[in-house]
Amino acid sequence: MKKKTKIISILTIVLLVVLVVAANIWRRQSIVRDVRVDIDYCGADTLVTSMQVAELVKKELPSLTSQMLRDVDLKRVEKAAAKSPYLRDCEAGTSIGGSVVVFASQRRPIVRVCAKDKEYYLDDKGYRVPVSPIGSCDVIVASGNIPYKGKGLKEVWTLASFFDQHPDVAPLFDQIYRDGIGDLFVTPKLGNHVVQVGSADNLEEKFNNLKALYTRGLPQAGWETYKQVSVKYRGQVVCTKRNNN
Repeated sequence: MKKKTKIISILTIVLLVVLVVAANIWRRQSIVRDVRVDIDYCGADTLVTSMQVAELVKKELPSLTSQMLRDVDLKRVEKAAAKSPYLRDCEAGTSIGGSVVVFASQRRPIVRVCAKDKEYYLDDKGYRVPVSPIGSCDVIVASGNIPYKGKGLKEVWTLASFFDQHPDVAPLFDQIYRDGIGDLFVTPKLGNHVVQVGSADNLEEKFNNLKALYTRGLPQAGWETYKQVSVKYRGQVVCTKRNNN
């Protein structure tokens, strides 16, 4: 009885293997049914949809949906999907149902740059991401004298990255501004003053000093007392009163 049961089990396993192999052969010889895209939005607002990326892939590879699955060049599919400026880490594969499937992550913007006639996002890797026609991201805004590339743009990104990595600090501020000589300023949500940050160096120390002022100094002096608070110089917090004293 045990021998008979063992034989049946072996035959069942063999049958399953044969069916899987046959299904795989049939699948690879079938025509591509469609293109599906699975996007991980990484907690960010939607800047591009799966349908838009699928249409982009089909536009870049017009013969894709008339090919057999076995003939699909998955690397070309990945390159086609990666032409979307909103995506990174594109990987392509095929499904049992005969679809070409793209798995991708949307870039995660951390700051929206509004400078001169250009407007775009910078993501957490420093990559420039265009504004999307279908939605916007709720991130801090940077404006002023911001070059399209170079040190000035990198400093804005460095400050935005600091806020992104310090969720206890980021909600305190509305905007980043870069003036004509390259100093960075931030506008706090509480109080009617601006904070002069200066360069993007020593940000941890600068904002620790600012935090000390916010928790121990301003509640006593009054949030409307100063028009500017500067942490530009190392080891100093310089407050300018509204009466210019």
